[in-house]
Amino acid sequence: MQKNVTDIGKILEKIKSYYHQTKTIELYFLKTHDINIVLEDSAIDYIIEGLIKDSLDFNTIYTQLSENFVHGLKLVRDRIGKNRFFITREALISPESYISGLIKGNGIHKEMDRRLESK
Repeated sequence: MQKNVTDIGKILEKIKSYYHQTKTIELYFLKTHDINIVLEDSAIDYIIEGLIKDSLDFNTIYTQLSENFVHGLKLVRDRIGKNRFFITREALISPESYISGLIKGNGIHKEMDRRLESK
């Protein structure tokens, strides 16, 4: 029985480590691209799932985030003057739809509501 408890403890520590490393991506993204992204819990879960199931690494995840979001979020930032974006699981799965929604205005109200809630 002790071995199972130890194994569970190691797994939980690994997941906790993944969580903290994922949150570090937000800071690095801001520092590198001057874009403030907030990875929602659903996005963090999706990233951790990829780390575990698909054997992804953080460099790959960061590269994918940069490739999928930097250009579009800079466009949105320049167009509507906001620099904080809440990234969900759905946004990670379909970044073009997410950015398109922000540009077309579908996501602007949700983003503004979120911005007000976070203050």
